Amino acid sequence: MALVTDAKNALLLLLRGKWREFFFRVRVHIQKIDLKNVHLDELNLPEERSHYYANSGGLHLEKVLRDLKITPRDAIVDFGSGKGGALITFSRFPFAKITGVELSPELVAIAEDNLKKLNIGNITMTVCDAADFSDLDEYNYFYFFSPFPCSVMSAVIQNISSSLIASPRKAVIIYFNPECHDAVVTNSPFVKVMEFHHHELGYYVYANRQ
Repeated sequence: MALVTDAKNALLLLLRGKWREFFFRVRVHIQKIDLKNVHLDELNLPEERSHYYANSGGLHLEKVLRDLKITPRDAIVDFGSGKGGALITFSRFPFAKITGVELSPELVAIAEDNLKKLNIGNITMTVCDAADFSDLDEYNYFYFFSPFPCSVMSAVIQNISSSLIASPRKAVIIYFNPECHDAVVTNSPFVKVMEFHHHELGYYVYANRQ
């Protein structure tokens, strides 16, 4: 059944003229790139610190990044990077630095294997709780796809806010399926500046007041 669904999706990409995404899907299939969803109970992670993994890379994320006009002066952190789906999409843009932060060492191992198979070498991975990743001064973009509960999001936003005080700069948060919107804007320098939609889910883009 999954094979039939994949074939239908590939055909739709061809009909829409999305050649690059079509060939990427073919390459994922041939090279056995693992971007399948993983339920939280399969990861043996505490539910108060993490959520399930699902791939959020692809054409919809590319559209957001194109509108943001990424330059070689930009650097991004993907919090809850999982198997690296979004990281693969980021690698198609001229980011000076791309980092994935993930609590599950098993998912990081899969992500590193995926990146190796795709010959993507400009991405670093860190295994840790997102709230413990505080070395943020080099980054001005921060990406989230419902990676953890709002209590963790609040701690991460506080770390980013502290970094912006220590090293003032323009910063952007890209948040897909923004379940913890209040945690991003409460007692922080961030305000929502853009909104995109992908099927029933949305992207909120935030920038800091300067």
